[in-house]
Amino acid sequence: MTELPNIGRPAKQALASVQIHTLEDVARQSQANLGKLHGVGPKALRLLETALLEQGLQFAEQMDFIVVAPRDCENAPKKGIMRDYLIASGAVDRKRLTELLTADFIWRVPGEFEMAGRERFIEELERNKETVSSLVIDSIVSHGKEGVAHGTMTTTQGMHVYFADFFRFENHKKEARIQSITSYVLIQS
Repeated sequence: MTELPNIGRPAKQALASVQIHTLEDVARQSQANLGKLHGVGPKALRLLETALLEQGLQFAEQMDFIVVAPRDCENAPKKGIMRDYLIASGAVDRKRLTELLTADFIWRVPGEFEMAGRERFIEELERNKETVSSLVIDSIVSHGKEGVAHGTMTTTQGMHVYFADFFRFENHKKEARIQSITSYVLIQS
């Protein structure tokens, strides 16, 4: 792992707040998204870009928000599916959600509600959409037809949504779609 260049304390603190500690972490983000972080200005972005190029790296393509995820998601297909679901739900990406979820998808939030149907779930996300600034996935674990992921989604308004999602897939196949999710959520302003 390659250390960050000397970009100044405010920029380093801003990057650390979304778990970006190395140049390899920087290369997983777009320049535009990093520039949205308070403390990361044009000078820090220029220094980061120069350091990336010196290492044969570059900024990622533009995304709607910063995503920090475990590095091993590419090694296990279902981990990648769960990561993609979390990104698609944060962005409310109807097309991607339709690809990832079964038509009879069920979403449960214990003690709150249970919602049946992929279309109804997507419509609920669209009605309650918040502008996300970052998604930090602390861990993703998969085994057979089940998986779990937890982390924090932060909105541009400063609201933190801490989540633990328990996934059930339609079958054991690598490309299986998500059949249900049970979510435990804590919202902090």
